[in-house]
Amino acid sequence: MELRQFKYFVAIVDCGSLSRAAQQLFVAQSALSKQMAELEGELGTPLLLRSRNGVTVTEAGKVFYEYAQGITKQVGDAKAAVHVAADSVVGSVVAALPQSVSPMIALPLMRAAARRYPDVVFHLNEELTGNMADQLLRGRVDVAIFSPTMPAEDIAFTPLVEEDFVFLESPQDPRALPPGDVSIEEATARPLVWPANAHGHCTRWLVDAVLEAAGQPPARVAAEINSVYTLKAAVEAGLGATIMPLGLAQREVREDRLRAHRIDSPAMFRTLGLCVSVHLPTTNAKRAICNLIGDVIRDLCTSGQWEGTRLAAPAGKARKEVRASVPRPPSPLQPRR
Repeated sequence: MELRQFKYFVAIVDCGSLSRAAQQLFVAQSALSKQMAELEGELGTPLLLRSRNGVTVTEAGKVFYEYAQGITKQVGDAKAAVHVAADSVVGSVVAALPQSVSPMIALPLMRAAARRYPDVVFHLNEELTGNMADQLLRGRVDVAIFSPTMPAEDIAFTPLVEEDFVFLESPQDPRALPPGDVSIEEATARPLVWPANAHGHCTRWLVDAVLEAAGQPPARVAAEINSVYTLKAAVEAGLGATIMPLGLAQREVREDRLRAHRIDSPAMFRTLGLCVSVHLPTTNAKRAICNLIGDVIRDLCTSGQWEGTRLAAPAGKARKEVRASVPRPPSPLQPRR
């Protein structure tokens, strides 16, 4: 396989047709078609289904597309790296944020990157968590903010922040609990609105793990919604309650559209941190953006802008020491009962 075949294939899939891809690449359509036929012959399976309306990607083609994107990106990064000074911070970096994190840090991070590193082309992807590990491992993403659930042999994890989970419900729901803390049993007494299991790495998986450790069955499901914004709207409309980080719903709680209850369990929190592939090289730009992400998250946490968080313990330090050293921000939660 040749590098141009990877590049051509990505362009065809992105454009949706051979003719549009040929125009974009400044390549004759016949030559492009020949390259794809050779690629499919070498792989021994069709990647594209051609029709009068364009091309459709086969299941094998979808898998190959993920790898082709990563390969073309890494080659582009390598070419850029050899043409700059050793200490220059230039190039492109792709960062991925789960939907449950993006509302808190996306804009502050974009502003900080533009201000501090104007020569870095910074791409920010908001992703479902089920997609992020594959993208990171295949080189399509340089760094991700995630919980420590990715394979340790492939992904280096640096903890940054701990975020408390709360029980969220609509104040207008006739089944709403009185203000104050709730037990795990109260929080899971009725079916909950959840992300699907395949995309619950940073939220649902962690809650189910706490329930299992407490000898409780997994939470029952009222609905599965793979959109944070739609999920919150469903809870606000009274279609069910949910458990999620406070920061993700801090605006709705302050506006009294949702009611948040602390859950009486010291384990009901998540740790978020930087995830990078151990198999890919670290460029100056990638290193700079990783440091920047850490700075932005620490600022949001210690200033109280990201509610319900505290700095994560560094390696070799007890969690309670970090809790004691970081003041807790004012909380919109109701007083204890």
